[in-house]
Amino acid sequence: MWEAAKVLTIIVFLGLCCIQDIREEKLSLKMLIASGILFFMLSFMFEDMTAKERICNILPGIVASLLAFMTKEQIGYGDAVCLIILGSVVSGEKLLGAVTGGMILFSIIGIIRMIRKKADRKTTMPFLPFLTAGMLWQIVITGAW
Repeated sequence: MWEAAKVLTIIVFLGLCCIQDIREEKLSLKMLIASGILFFMLSFMFEDMTAKERICNILPGIVASLLAFMTKEQIGYGDAVCLIILGSVVSGEKLLGAVTGGMILFSIIGIIRMIRKKADRKTTMPFLPFLTAGMLWQIVITGAW
């Protein structure tokens, strides 16, 4: 039962983040805080993880936060916080798979847009829709939950 609820919660969370990221090019701090509290509470209630596993699961988000700082937000802090939130309920391995899938799709779309002269190297694109696609790939195709 928890697994199905977890997948639905993840999909709703990412869907809301995608819509906001596309429309406003930023994420609501209130929504991220509320979602973070909810996900971490659910994690402690339903996930049987050691402290070491919890830390490893949020490492992709921590690394993304450091990259956001080092690149002067070429990678957004909102994306990094979403990865930290997801890391509370998704294993680091699955999260990295979703990020990798999202980055591959992001790259393909970016190249296509550049070839079609719809973008140049300075054009920005929101990453969360691609992360969502990567997460859906993890959920549907690999069935890895």
